[in-house]
Amino acid sequence: MPPEEAPLRCLAVRAVVDEAGEIDGLELELFMNKVAGPHQWISTTEWLFTDPPAEAAGEITVPVVVPEAIAIKAILADITNEPQRILFDQATSSGLTRKWRWVSFQVAPNPQGLGKFPWERLNA
Repeated sequence: MPPEEAPLRCLAVRAVVDEAGEIDGLELELFMNKVAGPHQWISTTEWLFTDPPAEAAGEITVPVVVPEAIAIKAILADITNEPQRILFDQATSSGLTRKWRWVSFQVAPNPQGLGKFPWERLNA
């Protein structure tokens, strides 16, 4: 039986778009590093596995996955932003966590056929 995954949270983060109307990945990285810390999150530029939450209707958002303790830190750090960038957060199911593990494999494959999340690579 595989080890149990640590609890993760998926944040809906309001994206900033560049002059071409594309999501500004560098700006997202700077924001997430500020509120969550470097190597404490992973994101995609599109909602691959679920629809954006209804609470983010009308906003351009990206899904960002972080360990549960880091999510609390990020949400508290974002409270002072006006407007707030973290619009919603939810716990990931085991199936959704496995899908995010696949995303991490695209970035950091390992011989066991799994990917390591950025925070796992940092502690390895």
